[in-house]
Amino acid sequence: MANILSFPTTRRSSCTISPYRAYRFAPNGSIRSTLLIEAETDAEAERRTLALADGHRIELWSRARFVAHIQPMGGQVAVSLTSPHVE
Repeated sequence: MANILSFPTTRRSSCTISPYRAYRFAPNGSIRSTLLIEAETDAEAERRTLALADGHRIELWSRARFVAHIQPMGGQVAVSLTSPHVE
C-alpha cells in the first residue's frame, strides 16, 4: 500500500493567511458593509483593501487590532469595534 499512496512529509499550517476585516462606512458614519480580506501581511491586506475602497471610507482590522484607514480622512476613526447587543 505504501507504494500506491504518498503523504506529504512537511506539515502545512492552516494559519498562514490571516483574516482581516474591512469595514466600509456610509457617509453618515454607519458601517455600510464588512468585507473579509485574506492576506499574509498587513501591507498585502492594505493593498487589497485599497482596491475595494471605491471612494468610501474603510477601516482595516486584524481581529481587535486596527491596521489602516483607507480613503477620505474627513470623518472620525474608530479605536475599537463592538458587536451590537441583540436580544
